Amino acid sequence: MYGTEKRWGETDWRRRLGYALLGELHVPGRLRSWHVIRELRRRGLWRDAPLDFYDAGGGEGALAYHVARRFPSWRVVVGDNERSTVERALEIKARLRLGNLEVRHVDLRDPGDERAFDVVVCADVLEHIHEDDLVVKHLAHALKPGGILIVTSPSVPQPRHLPVVAWRERRIGFDAAEYGHVRQGYSPEALGRLLEDAGLDVESIRFTFGRFGTLMFDIFFAVGDNRPNPAVFLALFPLYMGLAALDTALPSRHGAAVFGVGRKH
Repeated sequence: MYGTEKRWGETDWRRRLGYALLGELHVPGRLRSWHVIRELRRRGLWRDAPLDFYDAGGGEGALAYHVARRFPSWRVVVGDNERSTVERALEIKARLRLGNLEVRHVDLRDPGDERAFDVVVCADVLEHIHEDDLVVKHLAHALKPGGILIVTSPSVPQPRHLPVVAWRERRIGFDAAEYGHVRQGYSPEALGRLLEDAGLDVESIRFTFGRFGTLMFDIFFAVGDNRPNPAVFLALFPLYMGLAALDTALPSRHGAAVFGVGRKH
């Protein structure tokens, strides 16, 4: 189950139990990874055959753990710039004993590997970095010829959200800058230009978190985001998962997130 590995890095027994029984508890993050997995399936890459995979800015590494356990023949790297996050990822890796997984402390603004990976994923990271163009160029350099870069970000302009979202933001004093956002996100055109300027062929740009995904996110955020009441979370979990499944299965003409794929020559 996606995200069960995170229980090994959790100290709160209730959340640890939640990860063990339900998998990834941050359902918007889970949906974001589902869209990445769907893209890999569509391209015939979701199989146990040798592949070099990099989750750039992957946080604690939920996606990296998942693919490393599922596909032993993959070489999987996850990198993040938050030391506490990397330390937690290393703790989880030690418990999982995954020889095909590497955890790195990285600054994506610095040059990294060259021609090393078949797939690079950069999910909801660029909106946190001023030098987004530099980061995308470094990630493009990290691709082998023919490799793909998958980038996701909040979209601009955002679709209309439920009024309860604005109420919740006022109640908690929400400030995007406190979450490290230096920009709201990208339009499909802006994301496409970033990929092109890095020398990649833009293969697809589409919306995710459409009507159903946005509704799921709105409810999830309104009732407590990362630290909801456990009873409320359990009651709503089937709804979250159902809406996420619909978002993955159905195309979206508009959405709260944009999903781009670029290929290296």
